[in-house]
Amino acid sequence: MIARQKLIALGLLAAIIFTAPIVEGLVTGKVESMSPYDVAGTLLSLVPLYWWYHLDKAEHGYRAGPLMNVGIGLVAVLALPVYLVRSRGWKRGRVAIVVGVAYTAFLYALEWLGEWLGETIAGWSR
Repeated sequence: MIARQKLIALGLLAAIIFTAPIVEGLVTGKVESMSPYDVAGTLLSLVPLYWWYHLDKAEHGYRAGPLMNVGIGLVAVLALPVYLVRSRGWKRGRVAIVVGVAYTAFLYALEWLGEWLGETIAGWSR
């Protein structure tokens, strides 16, 4: 059950990352870094990321302190590798970090595709 919910959270994260630049392209005609749409997409993406983290903690029986919980939301790029090693040990933690890096690369590719698609569709409608 938890594994399925974690996959849903990761799928929702991917959907937000893909859709946000499409919406921006359709509304403004271009996609820009640090635009209000980009910031909103980033803030929205924190919800499924934290949901995944919460489910993963429960699955691994890990009791995180307040600093780790806040760190996941504020500086996930630093806090997630620390969490993965602490919750799984060094060996499994390294594997989880590699999987996380691969998923992050996939998300960047999805974002790029969303940007291209949003700007392309906006260009067709003008």
